[in-house]
Amino acid sequence: MKQLMKCLCAALILVLVMASAVAEVKLNTVFQYMTVIQQVQGTNRLIVESKQDNLRGLFSTSGDEIIPYAYKSIDYLSNGFFVAYDNKDALDGRMLYTNDGRKVGEAEYGDFKVFSNHWVAAFVVNPEEVDSSNRDVRIGNKYYQYGRTDLFYVTDESISLVASLDRSAYADASIHGEYIAITNREKAVSVYDSAFEPVSIELSAMNRPMYKIDNNYQLISLLDNSVVGDGYTEVAEVNLSDRMLVKATRIALNGTKLAGLMKPDGTVLLPADYEIIDVTDHYVVVADLEKRQGVYSLDEERLIVPCAYTAIVSSKTDLDKYVHNGYVCVELDGKLGFYDVANDVESCAPKYSKHAVTNIGCSLAFTTIEGGLVIVAADGEVNEVEADEVLATRGNGCLLEVKKDASFGLVDWHGNIIVPVNHYKEIIVTDDTQAIIRTSTGLQLDTVTY
Repeated sequence: MKQLMKCLCAALILVLVMASAVAEVKLNTVFQYMTVIQQVQGTNRLIVESKQDNLRGLFSTSGDEIIPYAYKSIDYLSNGFFVAYDNKDALDGRMLYTNDGRKVGEAEYGDFKVFSNHWVAAFVVNPEEVDSSNRDVRIGNKYYQYGRTDLFYVTDESISLVASLDRSAYADASIHGEYIAITNREKAVSVYDSAFEPVSIELSAMNRPMYKIDNNYQLISLLDNSVVGDGYTEVAEVNLSDRMLVKATRIALNGTKLAGLMKPDGTVLLPADYEIIDVTDHYVVVADLEKRQGVYSLDEERLIVPCAYTAIVSSKTDLDKYVHNGYVCVELDGKLGFYDVANDVESCAPKYSKHAVTNIGCSLAFTTIEGGLVIVAADGEVNEVEADEVLATRGNGCLLEVKKDASFGLVDWHGNIIVPVNHYKEIIVTDDTQAIIRTSTGLQLDTVTY
C-alpha cells in the first residue's frame, strides 16, 4: 500500500508539473473570423482586412492599430517602412508609413526607395510613357521617368523633407550613415548631411567609403582629414539599419586579414583581432586565427559566445538572426547544440547531426527510428511528442507547429501541447513569437503570453 501511495503521489506531482509547464504559455484571442490576417515576415506587424468593407490596415502582433483600415493593399518595403495604396497600376496615390504609423509625405508618389531606417527617396512619376531604355520605373507594364525626387530623413522624433530634386539632379544615391551621396544624370557625385547641407568631400563613386588608408597605414576620415585609427591596410563601411560602422582591416603575421569595427569617429566597438564573418545590428559573427567561430556583442563590446565552434547557425524566421530566446545555435564538426548567452555556458552540447535534425531558433527536432518525434530545447531538455513531424515554423523556436496524420497543432520547446493537434489547417507563428494565426474556423489571431 505504501508503495502504491508513493506511485500515486509521484504521478500527481508529475501531472502538476506538466500542468504548470503548460500554463507557462497563455493564448488570448484578439481577432476572429477575419478575411485576411497576414504576418509581415521580418517584422512584428500584421496586415489585417476589415470584415465590413474589405479595406486593409496594419496592426502589431498584439492587436494594436498602426495604420487604420483605409487601403485596398499594404506592402512592406524594408527597414520598417510600409506603402499603402488602392491601385497598383496608378502613377500616384501611394502613401508611405513608418513602422509606428507616421505618414511620410503625402499620397502623391508612384515609387519609393528605402535606404535605411532614416533615409527614404520618394518619387513623383511623370505621366508620359517612355521606351524601356529611358525608363526609371515600370508601372502596370508601362515605362515612366521620375519627374521629382523627394528625400526624407526620418528619426523617432521627426520626419523631415530635406530635398526636392528634379530628374537631372538625381540619378541614384548611396547612404553613409547619416550622410547621403547623390549621383546626378551627368554622373557627378555630391555628399550631404542629414539636413541636406553639402559636405566638402570628393568621392569617385557614390558608394566609395568616406575614409582612406594613407601611406603610414593611418585611417583617415575624408570629412575633416582627421586620423581616426592606426595600423590598418583596408577600410570599408558597414551600413546597418539605423547606423553606419567603419570596418578597418589589418594583416596578421600569418597573413590572415583581421578586421575591427568602429563608430564613424573612430571609437572602437570590436577590436581588429578576428575575421568578420557576418555583421548584424547588434551582433558580429567572428572567427579566430584557428578559424573557430563565436559571437561578439556590439552593445556589450564582448564575446558572448566564445570562438570554439565550426559555425554559428543563423535563422531567417526570427527577428534576431542569431540569438533566439537567449540562446545561440552552434555547430561543431557537423553537430548542433546551443550556447546560453545569459549564463555564459554551453547549455546543450553539440551532439546532434545537422543533417538529421531540423533547427528552428532555440529548438532542434528529429524523428527516431521507431518514428517518434523528439524535441531538444536549447536549455538541454529533451522530450518526445505525440506527433509525426515539426513543420517549418517561424519565430524563435519557443513555439513549434507539429503535424500528426492530417492535423496540425502547437507545442512549446519543451514538448508541452499549446494548441491541440486537431486543426485541419496549418497554424502560423509570427516572427516575434508573440502571436499565432489560426485558419481552421476563419482567420483568428491569438496573442501569446509566456
